[in-house]
Amino acid sequence: MGILQTKRSPQKVARSNDNLTIEWTDGSCSTIPAIVLRKNCPCAGCRESRGDDSHSKPLTGKRRALTIIDSSLEQETTLIHVWSVGAYAIGLKWKDGHDSGIYTFELLQQLSDDLVANKSPIAKVKPSPK
Repeated sequence: MGILQTKRSPQKVARSNDNLTIEWTDGSCSTIPAIVLRKNCPCAGCRESRGDDSHSKPLTGKRRALTIIDSSLEQETTLIHVWSVGAYAIGLKWKDGHDSGIYTFELLQQLSDDLVANKSPIAKVKPSPK
């Protein structure tokens, strides 16, 4: 099997506290709000908290009955660092210290496309030049 090819790849990624702006190789530019990125964090812990238990069965014991809140929404949705993960993804570190999600270019494209398709007021995407 070959390597999965994405429709486009990032040329430049810029972080602000509340957004991630991506310039793609096709000339388009996407701004994905940090809250959207955090709500779609692909790490096993976040996926489990969203109800996806595909990673929890073999590794975890009983779920805790007590929920401990150890950070604020502002801390959970403030981006403080971005780095590349190989040639296929980026990692994000949040103000609350969370940094285990690997955001593939494919996932970033999907989040961007979903924002545009839903015509969300928070979507900011510049189309590629014709």
